[in-house]
Amino acid sequence: MANPKTIKLIKLMSNTLTMEKIFSKIEEYGISIYNYTENNKLCGYELNTYTERGVNQILFLDFRHTERNPANPDDFIKILSEEIEDIDIDEEIELHRQMQDYKTVFSIRQSLEDFEDWKESLVQLVHKIESVNL
Repeated sequence: MANPKTIKLIKLMSNTLTMEKIFSKIEEYGISIYNYTENNKLCGYELNTYTERGVNQILFLDFRHTERNPANPDDFIKILSEEIEDIDIDEEIELHRQMQDYKTVFSIRQSLEDFEDWKESLVQLVHKIESVNL
């Protein structure tokens, strides 16, 4: 019979390799991902993304007030999916259109298409991550 500590270590190593695969898939999409820590404890991730037209968007995956583990692939995918689902395109456009430079470069239609495409690409990214051999 296998030692329970060995089984736990193998699971931990398996999760680490899987998280590496997930991060690799995210980086294939041109998204930078950074650990967010507090007091040397992993509390979440920051994903530095861009829309097709070059608008910088940060997604913060916050695990601090949840029962989820930031090193667990399933928990990571759940938090990422929830964060993407919560993106309010109208709110993003309203926020960006408060900047005169943005309004000069982007029409409302261009903004709408850009943010809709951005959100859809993130949804597709989650599908790709889910298809990674976990």
